[in-house]
Amino acid sequence: MTKNSQQARRTAIHRIVVPREENTSAFVMERAEEFNKTLPVQFRNIRYLVVALTHSSFASEHHSYTSNEKLEFVGDGIVNFIVAKLLFLEFPEANEGDLSKMRAALVKEQGMYDRALELGLDRYLLLGKGEDKLRDERKPAILADGFEALVAALYFDKGMHAAERFVSTAFHRAIADLHSGAILDHKTALQEETQRGVRLLPTYATEVAHVDDGTDLFTSRVYVGSVLYGEGRGSSKKRAEEEAARAAYEAFLAEHPHQGESVP
Repeated sequence: MTKNSQQARRTAIHRIVVPREENTSAFVMERAEEFNKTLPVQFRNIRYLVVALTHSSFASEHHSYTSNEKLEFVGDGIVNFIVAKLLFLEFPEANEGDLSKMRAALVKEQGMYDRALELGLDRYLLLGKGEDKLRDERKPAILADGFEALVAALYFDKGMHAAERFVSTAFHRAIADLHSGAILDHKTALQEETQRGVRLLPTYATEVAHVDDGTDLFTSRVYVGSVLYGEGRGSSKKRAEEEAARAAYEAFLAEHPHQGESVP
């Protein structure tokens, strides 16, 4: 890389290191410093972390702050690459199809959401007033995006090696669970089993109820043919359907135990 291209890269990266010191509240900086101390790989420049924590709704209300949306875009690619590499090294005998399924299950919204919760990101993300009222309803999507932004910010701050250590630590338990045959995507696993066992696809019926605290509670029921196999609840439709699929998967295998032997 030439000197000019290095300078251009530093300039481009510097543009995301906003807000400037004089425009950043002491409270936000203190909270970012507090969060930084809990992370498995810590930031050198805390302003990258501030940007990673700034949701677009907060940035629209506080114009001196920069949204984490561009970081999220970069982080998506970084996480996919690192998780693919980790799985490639962890499962040397697995074929491309199995590796793709494992990666898809790990980096889907629910997987990112789980990693974000384990980090405690939900306690530090900066949300605008309107979005904060919908925090529970939109929590999985918001935190999944925030996790990706966090990874990208760390990459810009300290490089790919630091980002890889961070992602490796965050996904360590989930990848280890794959050795014991853990199912990370019950909707896909259920569909594969019902197609193989009874040549039917599962169908979902999902309802939403408004609860007293102003949030929504989703209830999903999954059927195979006309038979109800599982029910699940959650703060989002995706979460409720995944929980219903988990229950249905276990119930279906209890009735068709020989079908589960070929599930990875």
